[in-house]
Amino acid sequence: MIKIFVVTHKEKPVLENDVLVPIQVGNGVAITENILRDNTLENIANKNSNYCELTASYWIWKNVKDAEYVGICHYRRYLNFYNDWYNLKPSAQKKITTEDFKKTKLFNTSSEELSKKISNILSEYDVILCRPYNFKDGSLTKNYCDDHRPEDWELIKKIILEKNPEYKDSITKFLDEGKKFHIGNMIVCSKQKFDDYHNWLFPILFELESRITIPEDSYQARIFGFISERLINFYMYHHNFKIKGIPSYKIIDL
Repeated sequence: MIKIFVVTHKEKPVLENDVLVPIQVGNGVAITENILRDNTLENIANKNSNYCELTASYWIWKNVKDAEYVGICHYRRYLNFYNDWYNLKPSAQKKITTEDFKKTKLFNTSSEELSKKISNILSEYDVILCRPYNFKDGSLTKNYCDDHRPEDWELIKKIILEKNPEYKDSITKFLDEGKKFHIGNMIVCSKQKFDDYHNWLFPILFELESRITIPEDSYQARIFGFISERLINFYMYHHNFKIKGIPSYKIIDL
């Protein structure tokens, strides 16, 4: 069984089926009567303004027991498993209107066919991520520090080394010098790999949270979402996973 959870906080996702399952994050009013919520069971939904889609990741990690493969995408951004424009342009994502998105093969395929397609990919690869951007200048470290507080980034690297000293060379290779950036915290993999990653990630983020003051600015307050976007790259490359990077659709009129 494959379950890819479509994270939303604002409105009902454009695409949902037996594989793509909407999940509403945070403690706001329910979007629809029966939508899955990440504020049920074991959860950190109250941290959503700082952890973004990771509150859904936490919920999946702790509460989903019946899926062999799991994943995350966003209500405005979907992984394009069919790659119908993959070789036509170098972009990691294609901006598209809702009307045009509804004409794509992804939108019009059956759940059964979609499940088979994803299973075929994961029979050859360990993990599916967004097709990466490649920095011509700079690195993941520079990219983060240019847009956010550098001291938080230096502290997260320190915490990683405190907990996992064997990651030292990978911090240099994949963060300070790394030029590939798979955006969005979007991932599909086995539930076991998903659990292993989040079992590593959340203690690091919680430790960082205990040592800093969260920014007051609402954008910068999304600190743990921004940091984890870089750490998902770091973790997958450190473990030498075979990564399938595929493009995504970004729906621009939502």
